[in-house]
Amino acid sequence: MIRRFLVGLLATVGALSLVVLLASGGALWWWIDTFDDPEPLPDRIVLTVALSGSLDEGSPLDPLAELFPEEAGLGLVDLVDALDRATADPRVAAAVFDLSGAELGLAQTQELRAAVFRFRAAGKTAVAFADSYEGGSIGPYYLASAFDRIWMQPSGLLGITGVSMEMPMARGLLEKAGLLPEYEQRFEFKGAMATLTDSAMPPAVRDNLSRVADSMYGQVVSGIASTRRLGGTAVAALIDRGPLLANEARSNGLVDELGYLSDAEAAAGMTTGSGIPAARYLASAGRPNAEGTRVALIHIDGEIDRGGGGGFGGRLGTGSQGVAAVVDEVLEDDAVRAVILRISSPGGSYVASDTIRHDIERLRRAGLPVVASFADVAASGGYFAALPANHILAHPATLTGSIGAVGGKVSGAGLLQDIAVNVDRIEIGQNAGMFSVTRPFTPAQRQHLRRIMDAIYADFAGKVGEARGLSTSEIDAVARGRVWTGEDAQRVGLVDGLGGYAEAMQLTRQTIGLAPDAAVERVRFPRGLGSLETLLDAFAAGDIRGTLTKMQGIAIYAEALMRLVPGRGSGLVRAEGPVVGPVR
Repeated sequence: MIRRFLVGLLATVGALSLVVLLASGGALWWWIDTFDDPEPLPDRIVLTVALSGSLDEGSPLDPLAELFPEEAGLGLVDLVDALDRATADPRVAAAVFDLSGAELGLAQTQELRAAVFRFRAAGKTAVAFADSYEGGSIGPYYLASAFDRIWMQPSGLLGITGVSMEMPMARGLLEKAGLLPEYEQRFEFKGAMATLTDSAMPPAVRDNLSRVADSMYGQVVSGIASTRRLGGTAVAALIDRGPLLANEARSNGLVDELGYLSDAEAAAGMTTGSGIPAARYLASAGRPNAEGTRVALIHIDGEIDRGGGGGFGGRLGTGSQGVAAVVDEVLEDDAVRAVILRISSPGGSYVASDTIRHDIERLRRAGLPVVASFADVAASGGYFAALPANHILAHPATLTGSIGAVGGKVSGAGLLQDIAVNVDRIEIGQNAGMFSVTRPFTPAQRQHLRRIMDAIYADFAGKVGEARGLSTSEIDAVARGRVWTGEDAQRVGLVDGLGGYAEAMQLTRQTIGLAPDAAVERVRFPRGLGSLETLLDAFAAGDIRGTLTKMQGIAIYAEALMRLVPGRGSGLVRAEGPVVGPVR
């Protein structure tokens, strides 16, 4: 507590000192402000995107991203924005995507495919390149199949081999180590802890995941077949022959050209100075949906816990306290007319998920319509949090549902005995050591755990039924821990429609009574740290809370900038809270 107080005090004092410097005409802000005017874009543009590794849903919340937007990391929403902005920009003739290092989920791939199709529909050329489409994921090639032309390096492989799901079953290993997994799940399809409790995949879990795999495989095959002008049977046969050598991929119509990145760029018409990275383009050209009726965008990304979420340089995270603060910020903005809630979360703490669900209800009670948009996964607590939304959209490949509960512990009593460790205890209360990992549950404690799981499941399933208008029997048919793809979730009534950001925006317009082409200002919350002008406006308006918030933000700017100055230390004082593990 003292440490946090000192850190907060130092940040505030540092911010006050910086404000004095700026108010006296100091050169620091002038230097910062010079980065607000990026280099002008050329008259002819080829947009370039290099995807490497996985892709966050939202761009990182890094103070330096506002100072140096051309160097900022891009999230999925940024890439979609760049493509949509370029779609309406007559200067942009083509786009070249380097997918060599891409690692994409299928729902994210479908989001980008839709943006590429919109780009192409405007008469622009889209070119995909990879040195090799390998690495065990079918996502990069599935994305490439949406482009006009597909390039691959002559030495590369087309590694489309199907859909594979693996679940390491560690029960035997735990038993050898003297560890006893003790979990209760509700119900037979809830396989989150089966990897610890079973030595083989439970039949119900296998049946459920097989249906998920079949759905995903069918989506990929039909998507590739339609864009490559091949029959579904032919695509499936080629997948069974994979990985394919480069010449085999070209001769069978899966790749158009063999060559290198420079060849693909030249074929797209890129000349010296015309290739513009997406980050630079977005910083200079601006985002679509930049003015008009204000719509808030909130990201919930990652496991859900009861903390505050990500910190400096990270994402909002999915701490329930952090989400509550963002909801408060949205409610304080009188200009916001609706909210798009983007969820990519497998769940986590049931209590935290319920807190977030309540906060979404607060938005609704304040008169703000909410449209939930699911990304790669919105399951268990991630699905629960979205229940109050007016509408729920998912991609066909989104993993959702998993309406169930699981909880328990792994007991190390056997291991402790094997290594001659004796644990002495002082306990007051019948169940004081119930969740201690040094001993197993007693029969009474195991029964108590069952009652807890039953209560959580009943609450979860009941709220789903109420929100989705499903009867008890209908809930039983879709719940019990089942996981669904988005296309199947729509069929059984767990989501309202299929689509991503574009469809969520159109549905939002419709919900608040706007015309389909009405201007909208989409604002991501939490808001950015802002500028000196914003600070002075808050100060002049007597907004003490806003002024202090902005000053603390400017102090963070200063700390980040000092790390760029040669000879300065790189240490950063951090205020760290306790780590709370999720209870699913």
